[in-house]
Amino acid sequence: MYYDFVQWLSSTPTDLLVVISLPVLLLDGIRYCFGAVFVFLQDFACGLWERVCRIPEPTCYRYRPSVCVVIAGLNEGNTIGHTLRSLWGTYPEMEIIVVDDGSNDDMSDVVQEFDREYGGVTLFRRPHRGGKSSALNCALPFIRAEIIVCVDADSHLAENAIWEVVQPFADPQVGAVSACVLARNPFARLVTWMQAFEYLQNIFVGRRVSARLDVLGIISGAFGAVRRDAIQRLKGWDVGPGEDGDLTIRLRRSGYRIAFAPQARCYTNVPEFWTQLVKQRRRWQWAVVTFDCRKHVDMGNPLSPGFRFSNLLVLAEHWLFDIALTYVSFAYLFWVLLHPHSDLWKMYVWCYILYAIMQLIQAGVFLYYSDNRPRELKIAIVAPLMPLYHALMRAVTLWAITEEFFSRRSARDNFVPAYVREATWHW
Repeated sequence: MYYDFVQWLSSTPTDLLVVISLPVLLLDGIRYCFGAVFVFLQDFACGLWERVCRIPEPTCYRYRPSVCVVIAGLNEGNTIGHTLRSLWGTYPEMEIIVVDDGSNDDMSDVVQEFDREYGGVTLFRRPHRGGKSSALNCALPFIRAEIIVCVDADSHLAENAIWEVVQPFADPQVGAVSACVLARNPFARLVTWMQAFEYLQNIFVGRRVSARLDVLGIISGAFGAVRRDAIQRLKGWDVGPGEDGDLTIRLRRSGYRIAFAPQARCYTNVPEFWTQLVKQRRRWQWAVVTFDCRKHVDMGNPLSPGFRFSNLLVLAEHWLFDIALTYVSFAYLFWVLLHPHSDLWKMYVWCYILYAIMQLIQAGVFLYYSDNRPRELKIAIVAPLMPLYHALMRAVTLWAITEEFFSRRSARDNFVPAYVREATWHW
């Protein structure tokens, strides 16, 4: 079998190999691998130039705005204490507001106990769940700080994370900053291991590329920062799911830039079971249709007020890679299955090898940027399995966007309580 494949590969014309490789190259090669290599080469050249010219690196943080950290959670009694401890004392004169969104566990008790011991934490306890957007909006009128930092109640922040995430706001055109969210439980199971690789691939490196091209279209809900006056101008967060992506697009429409702070690290628990992961990704992909194809579709109209070409590119990326190429790839797969060929398995093996090579290239890039190479190197071991993982996630994307297109599935999701969903517009 091995010799048959090698003989087929050596005898197949180059142009035919390129055609066979197109699904892999178009789906994730252009979007992730090529962009990662481009940014790596650019930064490597800049770093080499700085060493040759002996340009000193900044030794301290130069921008110090007032900060309020808002943590909204539901039944997070087991994790909220760890999150608060990771925040405490990491930034001068930092406000902390915790919104208990109708929990029935000891979340509020844990927060109150922490406040009695350390002080400086304001707790809002809501009698009924309203959803994350509602909880964040509950805290908004009480915030006086210049920068609002949103943190999930099950996340752990690096010691310098707040300092790092506020530095881009020195530019008055920056309206929000996406931090770098990584997996806190990478080695719990195979599924978490793969997600840890994906987070390094798509967030740690991928958002560098998007920010460099000014097409970053999301700030992480687990850890992200926004200007208070900007979000007040937008009247707060809109109803989710996908409220973080929605807010980012609204900020872009208002003329703000979205920055990325790769050293602002946040470690969050990722789903440990495949069923949980599929449920999470379905919800994420619904937002592609809800926001990019309905609510904010006019952002791609050159005749609309405040049109920006970079905003059109944000929509076009999702239209092309998440929607058009997803349907095309599965249509192509269906066509191939209807036309069996004796070399079909060889074509699949070639595509797998090519995809695995691209995963290894991206692993090399995130290892270059890493400040914890032993941990990231261990995560990179799973790279040969990532083509299978991405194939599954592509199938989930197909399922999610199809059901959202035809049934507006997001309008029935329990991520937001029914009484809140019924009172808002269904995009």
